[in-house]
Amino acid sequence: MQGRKHAQATALVVGVVVVSLALLRAIGVVSFALVGISEDGSWWGRLAHPFLHVGVLHACLNVYVFWQLVFFFPLRLRHLLLAFFVAVTCPASIALWSLSLWHTAAASQVVGLSGVVYVLLGWVVSMVTRRWRFCLSVMAWLIFGALVGTVAVGFHGYCFLAGIGAKIINN
Repeated sequence: MQGRKHAQATALVVGVVVVSLALLRAIGVVSFALVGISEDGSWWGRLAHPFLHVGVLHACLNVYVFWQLVFFFPLRLRHLLLAFFVAVTCPASIALWSLSLWHTAAASQVVGLSGVVYVLLGWVVSMVTRRWRFCLSVMAWLIFGALVGTVAVGFHGYCFLAGIGAKIINN
């Protein structure tokens, strides 16, 4: 049980940091020009990308789902670290794939906590009672994101499948 408490405390801190940085970005104090997964990005930018968001609503939605996963499923700190590792090591060609379909010039970077969230969604698939419905709802969000055109569907799909794969390997 102790490991779950550490994960929950970490999730609370991460959530507060993410939303605070989004608010600071909204008022112009923080910039994420060099942060994110991009073709010419730095490792520092990759490591920082889950903490910066395009907007406050984007940050709040990611944090909300992140907290739901951490507080309602038996996730431990090692699961959060695994999800972070998968999200920051996603190849840029996969992360930018769907963005480049719609926005040839604008598809330069991917930022946000959603990669970590999708890895955790993949991890908990085996814990959900109605797995097919759960997977279909994730697919619906990916399709919606592809239609909107501003969502990194390749990145989210990669993270979701990596989470499922990590769970299978771990069992």
